[in-house]
Amino acid sequence: MFGGAALITTFGIVGALYLGAWAFETRSTLTHQRRLAEMLSHAPTQEQVDEAFRKEGTLLLGAADDAASLRVLAERHAGEQSAAVVAAARSHPRTRAYAAGDRVYFIHFDAQGVMRAFSLSSRRRGA
Repeated sequence: MFGGAALITTFGIVGALYLGAWAFETRSTLTHQRRLAEMLSHAPTQEQVDEAFRKEGTLLLGAADDAASLRVLAERHAGEQSAAVVAAARSHPRTRAYAAGDRVYFIHFDAQGVMRAFSLSSRRRGA
């Protein structure tokens, strides 16, 4: 009887912790996505994005101006999500990666240096 109750309690605690972690991850992702979508709606230039992120302490991780350097940048900072980053950047000649808390922002710019798209990746491996 006691063993069954302990087992049910253990599963309940593990389930609650898992659900809490899932909810936090979902909220965090949505917050970052909304932020980047709002930025995209203003069509900022690369210089404006760099300056805004610099002022808030968001670090530039790297830049890519061709397919080979984009693959390297995505593999280094997006890990398992690198293929999605490369696909999102395919029609944009410039990409810059920024460290934003537990996320990496990949901002994709057109040839004139205007933000046209973004990709979002977790900095935690396996996430």
